[in-house]
Amino acid sequence: MAHHYTLFIDEAGDDKVDRLKPDSPDGNSEWLCLGGYLVRAEVEPDLDRRRDEILLSFGGQRGGVLHYRNLKPKNRLLAAQKLASRDYPARGFVVCSYKKTMIGHHNERAASASGNPRDVLFNFVGRLLLERATHYVVNTAPRHGIRDPVLRIVMASRKGHHFGRFKAYLAQLMNQAVAGTTYLNTREIKAGVLRWNEIERATASQVAGLQLADVLVSAFFQSIERASPHYGDKVARCLLPLMAERAARPRVLMSRANEGVTFYPATRVAKLLTDEQSAFFAHFGYDMDALKGRKAVKHVQALSQADRMWSQGH
Repeated sequence: MAHHYTLFIDEAGDDKVDRLKPDSPDGNSEWLCLGGYLVRAEVEPDLDRRRDEILLSFGGQRGGVLHYRNLKPKNRLLAAQKLASRDYPARGFVVCSYKKTMIGHHNERAASASGNPRDVLFNFVGRLLLERATHYVVNTAPRHGIRDPVLRIVMASRKGHHFGRFKAYLAQLMNQAVAGTTYLNTREIKAGVLRWNEIERATASQVAGLQLADVLVSAFFQSIERASPHYGDKVARCLLPLMAERAARPRVLMSRANEGVTFYPATRVAKLLTDEQSAFFAHFGYDMDALKGRKAVKHVQALSQADRMWSQGH
């Protein structure tokens, strides 16, 4: 087998950064979320069964398409609970980008390289996701006797997103990681686990792994998007056991914050969240009081995610 792990990636929300909800009721989403469902390669043949079991649990059909948005509220909760069960070994990742920090920002270089200005934010959030997932693979593979792990990436096809340029962006990041020239490298992608020919896209309705990723990311999106009619349900809270954790270290507790669950940019956004949103992220290990207690930023757009938007090393 050419790979040892597969990360299925899907998104929820849009990547437009003007006229944001809830201030503009008919505007664009407040958040953009990318989610990843990570499984070991030997588990992949079981994903159709997992999808079918979820569908059958609330009267769906075997071989049908599992789409979170189309489920009734009680079935959304049931789908998330089953996804997080011990019977379905996997790890989840989600990166939630608070788009208000991007209002008015424009990066000519990044937009030119992407070909589409809207791809810049999407590709950057994808970068954050892959930084965390590749680190997790490197750190956990030895437990399973895997010396040189390879991670396959399958991304859901998305209208308007230039997948070829996304792969080129990843190749640039991989080269910089190898050369030690990553710009603003709070973290960097573990390039050794990636292969160009193991990065692909697929139609979500045809791939069970992408449908399971949709359950994960959509549950998170609806739990934090204030304009969502299901904002109050907080279904994603039951996904806690699924989300990847950072191993405990001396004087550092095990946590899913900024590992399996990331909201970005945390130190700038913490003061802007509602009490409900703050409590939601605290459920996954974020110390919201500590984040809110840091020195206030004079303007919400200052030192935002825009500052890490594009890797400038060569």
